[in-house]
Amino acid sequence: MDRRVWLLTGAQFASATGAYAFTGLIARMAQDLGISLATAGQLAAIYALTFAIAGAPIAAATARVERRLLLTVGLGLIAVLNLATAAVPDFATALGLRVATALAAALVLPAVAASMLVPPAQRGRAIAMVMAGLTLAFSLGIPMGTAIGGAVGWRGTFVFAGLLAGIAAIAVRIGLPHLPSTDRGGAGSLGLALRPEILLVLGVVALAFGGLFCIAAYLGPIVTRTTGIEGSGIGAVQVFVGLGSLVGIGFGGRRADAAGAGVPVALLLVLAAALLGYSLLLALPPALWHVAPLSLVVFAGSAALFALAPLVQARLMGLAPQDRSVALALNGAVIYAGQGAGAAYGGAVIAGAGLAWTGLAGAMLALAGAALARKAFRAHAA
Repeated sequence: MDRRVWLLTGAQFASATGAYAFTGLIARMAQDLGISLATAGQLAAIYALTFAIAGAPIAAATARVERRLLLTVGLGLIAVLNLATAAVPDFATALGLRVATALAAALVLPAVAASMLVPPAQRGRAIAMVMAGLTLAFSLGIPMGTAIGGAVGWRGTFVFAGLLAGIAAIAVRIGLPHLPSTDRGGAGSLGLALRPEILLVLGVVALAFGGLFCIAAYLGPIVTRTTGIEGSGIGAVQVFVGLGSLVGIGFGGRRADAAGAGVPVALLLVLAAALLGYSLLLALPPALWHVAPLSLVVFAGSAALFALAPLVQARLMGLAPQDRSVALALNGAVIYAGQGAGAAYGGAVIAGAGLAWTGLAGAMLALAGAALARKAFRAHAA
C-alpha cells in the first residue's frame, strides 16, 4: 500500500472534523449570537443539505481537474472559511459561510486520488484507509474541537478546524505527486445518476444509513431509557460507535476487492439484527446491566455499516471508471439524505408508536437494503 494514501486519510480527517466539530458547542453559539437553539441547529443542517444538492454537479464540473490541485484548493478554502467563521458577527454570516464551506468540501474527494495511487487490486484497501479518516474525525477530531471550544469558546473550535484543514492542504501539496484526472466530467457524468446499476447501489446506501439513523439520531434518549444513565455517562456507550466503525472499515477494506454479493448482504443482515436488538432492550425495564448488551448492538450496527462503505465505494468506481468523482459525490449526497430521512422516519415512529419501535423500523429498512444488495452487487466480478 502506497504510504501517500495516509496523506489522503489526513485530508478526510480534516474535512470531516471541520464539518461537525462545532456541533458540541451549538448551545453556546446560540447564546452568543442571540438566536434560539433550533435556529443554531440549522448550521449543521444547511451544510448537509448544500453538500447533498451541490456535491455531484461540482464533482462533474471539476472532474477533469488534476487531483492534487483540486484537493489543495478545496482544503485551503475550508481552512479560510472556517477561520472566517470564527470571527462572524451574526447568524446570517455564519450560515452563509457554512454553505460556502460545504461547497468547498465537495472538492475534497480523497478516495478518488487514493484509487489513482494504487493498483486496482488494492483499491478497496486504499479506500478503507481514507475512510478511516472519517471515523477518526468522529472519534478524535470532533471531540478535540469540542474540548478546545469548551476551554476558549466556540470560535476557538473554528480556528482549530481551519488550522487543521490548512495543515492538510500543505501536506497534500508537498507529499502527493501530480495526479492528472482520467474522469470525463460534464453532463455525461451527471447522467450517471440515471444508470440502473448505479441507482441500485445508491438505494442500498440510502436504506442502510436510513435504517441506522432511525436509532443514531436518538441514541442519547435510548441509552437513558434502557440503562438509566444520563449526561456525560452516555458518552461511554457512544465510544462503541467509533470502535465499531474502525473495526468495520478494516474488515470492509479487506473484502472490498472480492467478488460477489454475499458480504454486503451479510453485513446488512447484521445491521438489521443490531437494530432489532435496540427494540428488544427498549421493551425491558431500565437496568444498569443493559449497558453491556446495548454497547454490543451499538458496536455491531456501526461495524456493519462502516464495513459496507468501502464495498460500496469500490463498486461505484468499478461501475463508473471514467466518472469516479461524480459517483462518489452521489454516494456522499445519498449518505446525507439517508441520515436525514432516517432521523425523520425515526421521529415519526416515536411520535406515532413510541421510542421502543424505532429499532424495528430501522431493521425493516436494513432488511430491504439486504434484498436490494443481492441484485446491486451480484455482477461485481463483471
